[in-house]
Amino acid sequence: MSYQKVFKKQLLPALIAVATVPLFSQTTLAAESAITLEEIVVTARKRQESIQDVPVAVTAITPGQLERGSIKNVIDVAKLVPNVELHQTSQGSHSLSPSIRGLSYDDIEKSIETTVGVAIDGVFMASNSGAIFDFFDVESVEVLRGPQGTLFGRNTIGGVINVQRTEPTGEWGGKLEATSGDESMTDLKAILNMPLGDKGGVKIAVKDIESKSHMYNVTNNTRPDFRDSQSASISVKYNFTDNTSAVLTYDDYDHNTTAPDIINTSPATHALCVANPAQNCAAVSSDISAASDYKVSVQKNPLLATLKGENVTLKVTHQGEGYELKYIMGTMEYDELARLGSWGTNGVMFPVVREQTMEQLSHELQYTSDLEGPMNFVLGAYYMEADSYITSGPIQNFTADHSLEASALFGEVNYDLNDTWSLTFGARYTEEDKSLYSRSWAILDSANRVAENLSAATLIGKPTFSDNNTSYRVVLQREFSKGMMYTSYATGFRSGGFFNRGSSQSELLPYQSEEVESFEIGMRSNPTENSQFNITYFNADYTDKQVQVIVPGDDPVCGKGTSANGVTCSFTRNAGQVSMDGLEIEAALMPTEALTLRAAIGTFDGGYDKYDYNGVDISNKANLMYAPELTASLVAEHTSEVAGGSLTINASYSFKDEVYTQAAWATYNPATGPKVTIDSYETFDLSATFLRDMGNGTLKLAVYGTDIFEDGNRVNRRYDAGSFSWAEVVPGRQVGVTLGYEF
Repeated sequence: MSYQKVFKKQLLPALIAVATVPLFSQTTLAAESAITLEEIVVTARKRQESIQDVPVAVTAITPGQLERGSIKNVIDVAKLVPNVELHQTSQGSHSLSPSIRGLSYDDIEKSIETTVGVAIDGVFMASNSGAIFDFFDVESVEVLRGPQGTLFGRNTIGGVINVQRTEPTGEWGGKLEATSGDESMTDLKAILNMPLGDKGGVKIAVKDIESKSHMYNVTNNTRPDFRDSQSASISVKYNFTDNTSAVLTYDDYDHNTTAPDIINTSPATHALCVANPAQNCAAVSSDISAASDYKVSVQKNPLLATLKGENVTLKVTHQGEGYELKYIMGTMEYDELARLGSWGTNGVMFPVVREQTMEQLSHELQYTSDLEGPMNFVLGAYYMEADSYITSGPIQNFTADHSLEASALFGEVNYDLNDTWSLTFGARYTEEDKSLYSRSWAILDSANRVAENLSAATLIGKPTFSDNNTSYRVVLQREFSKGMMYTSYATGFRSGGFFNRGSSQSELLPYQSEEVESFEIGMRSNPTENSQFNITYFNADYTDKQVQVIVPGDDPVCGKGTSANGVTCSFTRNAGQVSMDGLEIEAALMPTEALTLRAAIGTFDGGYDKYDYNGVDISNKANLMYAPELTASLVAEHTSEVAGGSLTINASYSFKDEVYTQAAWATYNPATGPKVTIDSYETFDLSATFLRDMGNGTLKLAVYGTDIFEDGNRVNRRYDAGSFSWAEVVPGRQVGVTLGYEF
């Protein structure tokens, strides 16, 4: 019997049973009412509230869960949150490909907006590069599902990943950790807090991680390097008065990454395979890798993806009588390099060298009321500018400068109609302007990259784009003795613009913004003090959906004429309409003071209602990317007293259903391939964390294993580029040990 059948016939009913115990066993649980679940506070509505009071589909992962479990970075969050898919793109350094409720983004270009926003310390990231980061020195992680356009703004139609780091404590203290794991992995981390007189404090945090790849390269007879990342930050908090404080943080990071080898999946019909079948086909790459359970690769040249930069964040907070005033400023500047030459093959195929720079600056002002009457509100203003530069060659040679300027005014009002009912209304008005200046190049230097000789550049185009949008959110909420219920209607938009790696005028033509309307019904309840049961139904309509189309360069839509060297043409169009709905259940139960159980189940049903490709509706052929019909997780955590300390055992199970990936659906032939699905899979993580008070600090010893029942590796991302295709592989079982000390 397959894993999927086992899950659906045996494990899924068990998960549903665990999830619904708090709802249907109140009498039994009442005896344990002296045990109380930990209250979790979130900022999903720009104010601190209990997660059970917030009419938003939000999952929060606490510092304790991060400390004791196997959630080490952003990607791992998807193990616990329903209807969430998170992937890393190997062609971009620490680049995130997110999908929430079927609203996905899977590219690396700075001119293409994401569907899921990522915010760190209140600063929204303009690009997904650098959005994959390790969790250390983190105060909270929140995943908001559904459009968050009112309070978080543009490009949050799928949701938001909101991360807050700790602030300086103003006291002497520190935390040291060293981890050793499979693939020669070493991870060193340290935090030092110190006072700044009696008015504030300073915090210094450093991290260094190095590791080898999880795939052995049989062409070069070596296990390639993988991660070599260093980061450091210094944060200063100063209390000007009892009511006014400022936190200034500087971050420096250097991610020198050699991406794990990818595998070429090109079928015999793809252009580059036809040109060289002995080198550029699945038979000499992915078939060999699959036969080894994806433990080996044949890629001749490594894929380099580096990111080096600096961030500055300033947060000023003033607590007044009945209100809070907050100002957040953020800057980000980084240089990015990608060098690709083999694309999973055992030779050289379609070499690409890309250098990029990115700069962003944002300002946000928030006024949040804290009134005793029936009405409270949030008002704010936002401004962001972002500029990026890219030069790429040697086959498709182009240089592009992209500029963005966006500003917004927003507000949300909550009014208590009586002791039981409340009404919330919010709106956000956004204006934005974009410009692109793209040139092509014909001269290559000895390093096989574009030589920047302005006299040799040919102008491709200078398009501009402007847009404005008003997003809304309306919520009707009703309290009851064990919790609350709500219904909401929300809209959001994903900005239009340009596809900046286009090398013809047709590829640079602007595309328009896309919009989502979402309807939700939810219940948040605590049947007893030691149980929690939350359920959300959502229904969404997606209009003017942006779809990236990749075709061979000689396709008439490219306007390039006859293609050479397997050149492809890529462009974005507002292709059609999508409808989707689903159900999300999250539950928690503490049967005893020592044991905590958490379960999450997400279902999804969605597809294209219309997909216009050159006047032909291909909605019957196209599929949504990274939209599993079923996701589920179960976590059990048990703590006991052992050897003068506490021992916590954390076991986590996760299931992900089959998903579709990137494909040119207008021309895709399922009979000839390539494969554009990722099979359903299960993971099981296990960790044991021992903490002991040593008098002047706490000793930590932890051992962990991720995906412990899977000896081999697995495909995590696929991409069909038209002329060729590839897949990316993530590790199976990984084990390690951590030694730490906190004082």
